[in-house]
Amino acid sequence: MDADTKTTKTGRINVYRQTSEFHQAHEHLSASAVLRAVIDEAKGETISIREIIEAFGERAFGFVLILFSLPNCVPNVPGIAGIVGTPVLIFGIQMMLGHKRPWLPGFILRRTVSVSKFKRLIDIAEPKLQKLESYCKPRLLQLFGPIGDRVVGLFAVLVALSVLIPFPGTNFPPSIALVIASIAIMEEDGYLLIVGYLIGLAGLAYTATILGASYHLIVAAIQNLPGWLGF
Repeated sequence: MDADTKTTKTGRINVYRQTSEFHQAHEHLSASAVLRAVIDEAKGETISIREIIEAFGERAFGFVLILFSLPNCVPNVPGIAGIVGTPVLIFGIQMMLGHKRPWLPGFILRRTVSVSKFKRLIDIAEPKLQKLESYCKPRLLQLFGPIGDRVVGLFAVLVALSVLIPFPGTNFPPSIALVIASIAIMEEDGYLLIVGYLIGLAGLAYTATILGASYHLIVAAIQNLPGWLGF
C-alpha cells in the first residue's frame, strides 16, 4: 500500500491531503513563526518534506514557490533556471487546477533533512523574513479565494515559461515578482500581491520584447540569407 494512504472503514484516504494537527494549531501564525515551530517541535534528528509542507497547510504553495524561485533571484550557475523553473511550472498548473496544496510524489515527501541544518537555515532567514512580515498584514482577502488562487497559478506558469526561455534577463524580474507574490500568499496581503503582479508584468513585458526582437532578427536573417550567399 502507498505510504501516502491508509485504509479506514470507509475506504482509503490520502493522508497527505488531510489537515495535520500541527497545521490546525499554528494556522494563523506568520510564515517565520511556523518555520520556527516546525524546528522547535521536531521529534528526532531529521524532519521529512511531508512534515514541512503539512505545517503550512493551504499556504504550502507559497512556501514551495519561494524555494524554487529564489535561485533565479541571484547570480547562479548556467542551467539552474531550467532545473528550478520546471517545478514552478508544475506547481503553477496545480494551482490553476484548483489544488489546495502542492502535490509531490511519495518518495519525495518521505525524504528527510537534518533538523540541525534546517535550524541553521531558519536562524539566518528568520530576521529578514520577520522584517518583511512586519510590513505585511491581511488585506484585500478577496484576492485569495478560489479564483484568486487560480490567477496566482496562471502568474506562476507565465513566470516559469519566462524563466525557461534561454535569454539574458528573462528570469530575474519575474522570479523576484513570484517571490513577492508567494510571500503575499502566505501572509494573505493583497497589496503586496498586487506589487508582485506589477513587477511580474513588467518582467514578462521585457521577455515578450526580447522574443519579438529575436523573431524579427531571425526572419530578417532568413530573408537575407540568399543575398549573403551570393544567390
